[in-house]
Amino acid sequence: MLLLLVLAILVGGALQRVTGMGFGLVAGPFIVLIVGPLEGVLFVNLAGAIASALILGRVARDVDWRRYAWLATTSVLVMVPAALLLRDASRAALEVAVGALVVVAMTLAVVTTRLRRGDRHPVRPEARAPLVVTGVASGVGSVAAGIGGPPVAIYSVLSGWDPRAFAATAQPFFATNALAALVAKLTLTDASFPPFALWQWLVVLAAIVAGLVVGDWLTPRVPAATVRRGLIVLAYVGGAATLVQGLVHLA
Repeated sequence: MLLLLVLAILVGGALQRVTGMGFGLVAGPFIVLIVGPLEGVLFVNLAGAIASALILGRVARDVDWRRYAWLATTSVLVMVPAALLLRDASRAALEVAVGALVVVAMTLAVVTTRLRRGDRHPVRPEARAPLVVTGVASGVGSVAAGIGGPPVAIYSVLSGWDPRAFAATAQPFFATNALAALVAKLTLTDASFPPFALWQWLVVLAAIVAGLVVGDWLTPRVPAATVRRGLIVLAYVGGAATLVQGLVHLA
């Protein structure tokens, strides 16, 4: 079980370093399956925050702090109201709705961008309204179905955000979101961390670091176009997995 957990963390950490996201989308489902739903979600939040913080130390100079501020502020501010508004809603229905919206929105983003000529993109990088909408969508998605990354990936595609700059800016954003979710769950619910022994926690931390080392090695060797395609694929995977999970729960 611990070996499977380490492998999931290794792959998720490497993807997080290369594309800017992927830890929760890739490692999250396996961690929840291995550890359990309540403890697993908290574990993903904690491990994801640690991974993002460690990556941030490597890429801080490339972070667009203006975009980060708009995304993080709106995302965190909407989490509590969204949690209160959606607390009586069906979990399965929320998963279906969020998953379907992500798949449709990403498809529209890709098609719209391809129809544009040259370097023109439908969203201007300096525009604030799309950042606010993206932050809100990420916060609601995190609360409704634990999926906050795809809305940011959609914004990245629509605005033509350089993949390297996106990968850097995503780290403080995801760290902030993960910590906010962590505090909210520990405060408002009965959730707790997995009862690991100290040596198991150390193995987990070593796996996070090892995944980031692998990602460090891959980053300069992966072309920007490949990173962009990987980002799109991860957003689709997250949306489709959430949609399927919701349909299974409904059935």
